[in-house]
Amino acid sequence: MTLGLGFTFTRPGALLGSVPMNAIGKSSVVFVTLSGLFWGGWILGAQTPEGQEALARAYAAYTDQQAEANQDLFSTSALRAVVCGSGATSADAADQKPCVAVVAAGRLFVIDAGSGAADALTNHAIPMAKLEAVLLTNAGLQNIVDLDELYGAAARSRANQLLPVYGPADTQRMVDGLNQAADFDGAQRGLQAWGPSPEPGRPVIVFQADGLVVSAFTSEADAFSGHVGYRFDYRGRSIVVGGDGQIVASPTANNADVVLQNAAPGRAPQQADNNAGLVVLTSADNEVAGQMQVAEAKAAGYHDVVAGRVGMVVELPLANNDINVRRL
Repeated sequence: MTLGLGFTFTRPGALLGSVPMNAIGKSSVVFVTLSGLFWGGWILGAQTPEGQEALARAYAAYTDQQAEANQDLFSTSALRAVVCGSGATSADAADQKPCVAVVAAGRLFVIDAGSGAADALTNHAIPMAKLEAVLLTNAGLQNIVDLDELYGAAARSRANQLLPVYGPADTQRMVDGLNQAADFDGAQRGLQAWGPSPEPGRPVIVFQADGLVVSAFTSEADAFSGHVGYRFDYRGRSIVVGGDGQIVASPTANNADVVLQNAAPGRAPQQADNNAGLVVLTSADNEVAGQMQVAEAKAAGYHDVVAGRVGMVVELPLANNDINVRRL
C-alpha cells in the first residue's frame, strides 16, 4: 500500500471496484497555483502595493475556499480522523506533539493536545466552534501543553464557555491547576474534567448522541500506567485512537475499521488477532522513521499499516466499507 496522492483501502467483504480518492483537492491546487504566482511575481518584481494587495486578496479567497471545503469534514455521511500532530520519534518528551482529531455526527473531538494542536486545526480553517471535547490518552505534559490554546480557540467562537476534558484519573488535578491559573471556575467557564477510569475489558461511555458512541478503555498492559484509549462507533463504522499505549491489543479494539496509535522506535504495536482494518502509526515526523515503524509493524503481523503524517485524513464512508486516505 503506497501513500501517495491518496488511496482507498477496501476491507474484506466490502464493495468491489473502489476508486482511489484524489488527495489533492481543488483548494490544494489553488494553493499550489497561488504559491507559483507569488514566487513568479517576486522574480518579476511585482512587489508593488497593487501587487501585494492582489496577492492578499488571492490568499484570502484561498482561505475562504479551504474553510468551505473543510465543511465537508463535518458531513454526517462518514466518520473521519485527522492527524494534527505526531508523537515522539526519540526519548525526548519535547519532541512529542500528539494530536488526532475525530469528526463524527457534526462534532469535533481532539485526542491529546500536543504542542501546536490549536494552530494545526485553525490554520486548516477547521471550525473550533464545533469542538465537543478534548480526550487525553494520558495526562503527561506533552499531551496537555496546548490545552489552554484549544480552549481559547473554541471559546472565542461559541456561546458555551465550558470545554469538557476526559482522561485518566490525573486529569482532574491537572485541569484544576489550569483553571486556577486562568481564573476559571470550571463550572460556568473554563475546562471541565472527568476521569472515566475504565478497567481492562470494561470500557466507559464518555459521549453518546446522534448515532455516535465514544468509549474510553484501557488494556491489561496499560491499566497501571495511566494510559487510556478511545473508540468511536458511528453508524456501523469505527475508529480507535490509542496514544502511546498498547491499546491496539485490547479487546475493545476488536474489528475496528481503523486504529491510530503512536509507535516508539523499536516498539511496534503488539501482535493481536483483533482484525483491525487499518493501523495508522502517528508518531513519525519524517519519512524514514515512518517507513521503519511500518516495517516493524508488518513484521509483527499487521498487513494493513501506514505511517500517519500531519494533515492526513482517514475517511470511513457510511455507504460502504471503504477506508479513504487523503490530505487536507
